[in-house]
Amino acid sequence: MNKPNQANIDALGDTDAPGVITNDNTNDNEKSGVLYGYNTIRNVGKIVDKDVPIRKMEVVMQEKIDLDEKKIALIKAKVCPNCTNTEFELLMYMADKYKLDPLLRQIWAVKFGDSPAQIYAGRDGFLEIAHRSGHFDGMTTEVKMSEDGKVPVFAICTVWRNDMTHPFTSNVLFKEYNTGKSLWTSKPAVMIGKVAESVCLRKAFSVSGLYSPDEMGD
Repeated sequence: MNKPNQANIDALGDTDAPGVITNDNTNDNEKSGVLYGYNTIRNVGKIVDKDVPIRKMEVVMQEKIDLDEKKIALIKAKVCPNCTNTEFELLMYMADKYKLDPLLRQIWAVKFGDSPAQIYAGRDGFLEIAHRSGHFDGMTTEVKMSEDGKVPVFAICTVWRNDMTHPFTSNVLFKEYNTGKSLWTSKPAVMIGKVAESVCLRKAFSVSGLYSPDEMGD
């Protein structure tokens, strides 16, 4: 690959400034240091679409999920039993898109009878997305209890990103999510707190089409 000329280097502007690139043509040796290739570079409001070297910039390189036949069989058996091939492919697409590990129960599918499979991620899966982004800057969760201290009323979660000036906040009502079953009976404050965190993390890190079962009442 040819090294760009000085004009292209000058077009980048301040090469010490932070930025993000999406890389379409690099090999393993180009994942660090100076990269050359056809890249889209976001840097101080500028977009440059040519052979431009990138120095001291944040490079977003997402790893592919590496699966062999045994792992695929294990995922089908443990994470999405009874799913059709199409549903399994959708699960793996979502796992790859958000870089979640099905075998760690960060993402999974639930299927009842002939109904379409539902793909879920837990609160910990959303936290994984947040941590991997490099922009997660903390989270607080508060559960407001009733006057007698026995039943939660609502939960508030706030998530901070280190690249934004204002935090994200979600307020969820206990009565809208309580199923009256399982942990919702024994640990209601924990459950409504997890819902608030899932909602807020999805909002803060632009997670689309993926929900926790606690949000859906399942």
